[in-house]
Amino acid sequence: MWYNPDQSGSGMTLDVQDGKLFGVVFGYDDDGKSRWWTFVNDLSPSNEPNIMWTLNADLMQFENGNSFNNDYIFPTQTNYEGQISLKFTQKNHALYSINGGEEQNIVPIIFGVTKSRDFPEQTSYLIPELEGVWTFVYQYNESHPDVPPEPYNIFSEAVVISSKNIGDITQDGIIDIGFSVSRYDFFPNSHHIGFIYCYVTEESNEVVGPSCEFLDTRGLLGDIEIKPVYKMKLGGIGAFRLFGEDVGGHTFEGIRINAKDY
Repeated sequence: MWYNPDQSGSGMTLDVQDGKLFGVVFGYDDDGKSRWWTFVNDLSPSNEPNIMWTLNADLMQFENGNSFNNDYIFPTQTNYEGQISLKFTQKNHALYSINGGEEQNIVPIIFGVTKSRDFPEQTSYLIPELEGVWTFVYQYNESHPDVPPEPYNIFSEAVVISSKNIGDITQDGIIDIGFSVSRYDFFPNSHHIGFIYCYVTEESNEVVGPSCEFLDTRGLLGDIEIKPVYKMKLGGIGAFRLFGEDVGGHTFEGIRINAKDY
């Protein structure tokens, strides 16, 4: 479920299967009555700066179905005409507009995981608690001379992310937060593989950020002298999805398996 945190009370569900997105918008008509609309179309990669995927689709509205616990009646589609535009800037952030109206920010609703506004002076974005078991999927850029061709340039691993660590705190707020990332191979062996951290810096007497990164301390392709730093926009940090990219075009994506004790 996605919504605009500044305008709660409406939102949409989104599901993607094999590059096609299906959504249901929950909103209100001109009389303030609750309504819902469905839409479906291909999710297209974007060449627009800072946009990952886009979608434009017609909105469909239905009525005259059966009420709860009554005999089934197939609903009919109304003559409503409308269109939705979606632009995904990250795995956990998108922009949408309906019928050419003003674009709104939407993010997934976080309801089962602790979250906090760790940098309130800089952003209202809620950073979730990441503690739990994740799968990290890496895709190395094939243009790198030592990277094998696809699909051999893609691999995954199960990792455990620690609870959130709050770093330095000043009178102006939190300076940084961090999470430790470890890999558990064979019981009882485990080893630390890196850090995820978000921080603000001061440049020319101005606070800049927050910026987020995943530092893989093992090195790149076995070269411990080159430690990839996957830059993560705030929208790349979500309760169940993570995404980052380093300067060489290598990417990682985190998919949460559970958020419970392990």
